[in-house]
Amino acid sequence: MSDKMDSWEDLPAGDYAIVEIMGHRTMVGRVSEVERFGTKLLMIEPLYRGRLLEPVLNGGGSIYQFTPCTAKTAWEKAPTGDWALPAALRARLEPEALEAPVEHPDVDSIEDYLDENEVA
Repeated sequence: MSDKMDSWEDLPAGDYAIVEIMGHRTMVGRVSEVERFGTKLLMIEPLYRGRLLEPVLNGGGSIYQFTPCTAKTAWEKAPTGDWALPAALRARLEPEALEAPVEHPDVDSIEDYLDENEVA
């Protein structure tokens, strides 16, 4: 994982895109075409919280939509919450790169919680 950057202007040169991939996954980051295993692949360095993560390779047939964009747009559209990252990416992150766990209220039961909180 690269060092944290303070703004989009610190991003390295290259092509950036928003890529929708089979499995309802969207990744935003620096992209390039590489050849591996005798076939062309899309290499994405996902952008997350001001860092470019380790590259992910995707076969061309798994791409639903490829939207080229500027580095600035990629910076602005990159996910900021762990929930927005595919599970395979979250699994590769160091614990300190993940969001802190959310503390839930102490209640004895869901009924007590619903009684105390208005739920639409």
